[in-house]
Amino acid sequence: MKTTNKLVLILPFEKGGLGGIFLHTRTRKSPIPIFQSGKWSGGVITPARALILSLAFSLLFPTLLLAQTKPLKEVRVPYALGGSTGFFWVAQRSGSFEKYGLKVLPIFMRGGREAVQALISRDVTMLQQGSAGVILAWAQGAKDLVVLGATGNKLDYVFVSNANIKKPADLKGKRIAISQLGASTDFIARIALKQLGISDKEVTILGIGAQGERWAALAGGHVDASVFQPPVTLRARKLGLPVWVDFSKSDYEYVVAGPVTLRSFIKSDRETVMNFMRGLADGMDFYRDEKHKDAVHKYLGEFYKSNNVEELEETRRVYTQVTPGLPIVTLKAMDNMIASDRTMASMNINSADVMDLSFLKQLEEERKTRK
Repeated sequence: MKTTNKLVLILPFEKGGLGGIFLHTRTRKSPIPIFQSGKWSGGVITPARALILSLAFSLLFPTLLLAQTKPLKEVRVPYALGGSTGFFWVAQRSGSFEKYGLKVLPIFMRGGREAVQALISRDVTMLQQGSAGVILAWAQGAKDLVVLGATGNKLDYVFVSNANIKKPADLKGKRIAISQLGASTDFIARIALKQLGISDKEVTILGIGAQGERWAALAGGHVDASVFQPPVTLRARKLGLPVWVDFSKSDYEYVVAGPVTLRSFIKSDRETVMNFMRGLADGMDFYRDEKHKDAVHKYLGEFYKSNNVEELEETRRVYTQVTPGLPIVTLKAMDNMIASDRTMASMNINSADVMDLSFLKQLEEERKTRK
């Protein structure tokens, strides 16, 4: 009978063995050990044989060896509940960060100020938050903060009121819900009011919480208007509520949310930051790929704690259209965000000083080599 031989790798403790490289034959039920625990089945291990085996092992199983010896690096990332942040959530759930050796732990934080404080105190190493609070903190002295990109580089909000508001002037003296004073929703609500010819001093702006809470407050009559992102935009349309400003239909650039870290962390561990950006970009690709639609619905359902497929598809569809394939941030979007806030507008902030675009540039170069 003809015997066919081949090399087989048995990992440590696999099948109860110590592991090693074995010679497998069709005529035997078990492998014959060639190199294990310092023994060679054909005799003494010579330096030449040892070198050949070592090279064969490293060439045949490099990624397997790396996976065995290098555990995932844990990265804690605060995030806020919002439409463009869904890209980050999908990246984490789809395993996009793990491909680059990161174990990302999402931490929900309602407002940007709390997250910025956690980053400055080094309780976390990255943020996925609205950038308004980051820029304000930077302008007030926290110069270690740096914006790396944006998962939302265009406003995706609508400004909605209850049915009792018949014209913009009716908003005077009314209650406007935002997530938190100083947060992105605060600035965006003030932009909407300004476009409608209403001063923010003519209304009462209330920090209510995430958009689910703001929707409940509006539906329950506790506030008169608020700003919303998908999927709540679908609910507003179905109820026929007045949509006074729809930013998604304009070309107004504004940094809604994106990755933020510390310059000192970049200096000490640049590769972790780069791997985070790689994972985020791959997660955005996964989100936008039609073949992953069902998986994205599942992950967004977890994110929003919803099983309403129609609303989840509304969210996926809108952000697939309005957000580019990479977490790109532009100077124009940053400038608009700064100019829209009365406090920051008076601080003479240079947007470029708050950003580090080197990671985006490296991503773009790496993507070119893929093609």
